[in-house]
Formats: sequence, structure tokens, C-alpha cells
Amino acid sequence: MTRPALPITPDVSSRLSGEPLLLLLDVDGTLSPIAPRPDYAVVPPATQAVLRALVALPHVHVASISGRAADDARRLVGVDGTWTIGNHGFEIAPPNAPATARDDVTAYAPRIGEAARRTRELAREDGGIIVEDKRWTLSVHYRLAHPRIVPELTSQVEAIATELGLRVMRGKEVLELRPPIDIDKGSAALDLARELGALDESGSVLCAGDDRTDEDAFRALRREKPAAVTVRVAHEAGERETAAEFALPDTDAMRELLEHVLELRRVAAAR
Repeated sequence: MTRPALPITPDVSSRLSGEPLLLLLDVDGTLSPIAPRPDYAVVPPATQAVLRALVALPHVHVASISGRAADDARRLVGVDGTWTIGNHGFEIAPPNAPATARDDVTAYAPRIGEAARRTRELAREDGGIIVEDKRWTLSVHYRLAHPRIVPELTSQVEAIATELGLRVMRGKEVLELRPPIDIDKGSAALDLARELGALDESGSVLCAGDDRTDEDAFRALRREKPAAVTVRVAHEAGERETAAEFALPDTDAMRELLEHVLELRRVAAAR
């Protein structure tokens, strides 16, 4: 049964007191309010300020984990010193360093490029369809399109993916085309958590997200580290079916939770 993440309880405070603490944070819908178009999204300055303060603390790592390309996610978050996992785990960028992808991922770049070309032809038929070419994956957004076109659009996108040997994943009013490689936010979250020591008994993890792809991270972390704090940002009541242990209603509440974490860590560091 999912519980409210706020007010923060002594149990959760204790579970977030380990060293190191890794914060794995989705961007759109979690740090940034959902926008009609990807390029309209903004992480509020108040949220950036909290992230900046968290990054500056000892034994705290902040990582954005996004469906956006890593460079785009890092630009949107706008905070130096953070890790960035982009394209749902297909690429990763250490703090203040370029993003890289595995060789088996980069081999699919020509197919993603061809898929982008074909889906843009579909977009020309309906101005409500937005194609986001992220080099290693591709997003076809239909938030601005009329609902009646969605079944046919989905069928056409799935046909393109099948012909090119790509997978299709569904998110919130978006179709994601990606290489047929078993990488997702869950595998990426575990890889980074292991690298930083956050899966050790002494470490702590907080993971927050609002979309279907974030569920992979919730499931993986709860399996590998039951003490991990997993939070679904559920913007509507019908979205509350989740593998996360906790829930928040919106991005403002997410910032409030991060503010509580910041205060807890500051108090601990001062002891």
C-alpha cells in the first residue's frame, strides 16, 4: 500500500541517513512541472537551489535519471556537480563530464535516425505530434494531438519500429522507440548505485519519478535494497497504482521533500 511521503517520518529519516546518500530523480513531472512541449519545461529556481545545496553536502550524490538525452536533461536541471542518466539509461554523464553510451547502443544510431525521419513525416500530417530525436532513442509526443489520432499513430509507429528492429515503449502521451537492448531506468539506477556504494549496508537511496519508465527503477531498487525510499509523483488520483512505497501529489511536494532531506543531512553533518 503506497503511503504519503510527507510529512517525513522518523523511519524514512533514518533510511536516508546513510553514507553515501544517492538521490535518483526523474526530471519531467518530478523536478519540472509537465509542459505542453519538451522545450517548454523548466525546473523552478527554488528546486535548483535545493539541488545545489544537496550537491554541496558531503557524502551526497544527486543524479537526474531522465528519458531526455543526457545533455538536454543536464541543461534543464541546470545544477553543476550532478550525475545525469539520459535516454532511460542508455547513456550516462558523470558530474561535469561528457555523456557516453555503450558500443551496443551506439550501433543503433543509424536506425534511430531513420525512425526519426519516418516519424517526422507522420508529424507533418498533424501539428500536435512532436518528434524528439535523442540520438540513442526517439520520442513521439502526442500530448497536443487529438485523441482520435492516437490508435492510428501508435500502429504506424509500431510498424516503423518493427521494420527497423527497434522496441516501442509507452509513457505519458508519448511513444518511445529504442534499441532492443535490456537497459532501462532500473538497470541504470542499480549500476550507478553500486558504483557509488549506495547499495552497501551503510548507504542510502531515494528514487523519485512520475512515469511508467520510473517503475523499472522502483522495482529494481526495492528488490536490491529494500530500505531504499521510492516515491511516485502522482499528478492525478488514477495514477497512484505504482511499485513505489511512497507518493507525492506534485512537483512542489517533491521540492518540499528534498528540502526536508537537505535539512536532515545538514543537521547530521553539523554533529
